[in-house]
Amino acid sequence: MKTHFLHGLLAGVLAGLAAVVYNMAYREALLVDFSAVMSTPAIMGSSIFGTVLAATGYYFFTKWGPANADTWFNALFLVLTFASFAGSFAANLPEDIESPELFPGLSVPMHLFPMLFWLALKPLFTPKKG
Repeated sequence: MKTHFLHGLLAGVLAGLAAVVYNMAYREALLVDFSAVMSTPAIMGSSIFGTVLAATGYYFFTKWGPANADTWFNALFLVLTFASFAGSFAANLPEDIESPELFPGLSVPMHLFPMLFWLALKPLFTPKKG
């Protein structure tokens, strides 16, 4: 379980850092500021929470799930990631935010970062066979 937790934590920190950098680049490139609804601590926290939750789910899924649990877990993680996009499009932003139509362009890619970093780091945390 400790290895799974470390995998989730590291993936979350890296995903959060990538999201913060993306947020800064998006803000500078398009001259929009969504900091009232998306702060740096919230970005980091949600990335870490998501990947640690995924690590916990992965631990139990591989322990009690089907023989090809990796494949099923990755598919489930992908479906849940895509489902999370809905929140970006349905978000109720404050009235004083300029260019609210640009919000999904900022938040949707950020929803992909946890899954991408989870998958990128997975080989480092998978025991070698043979």
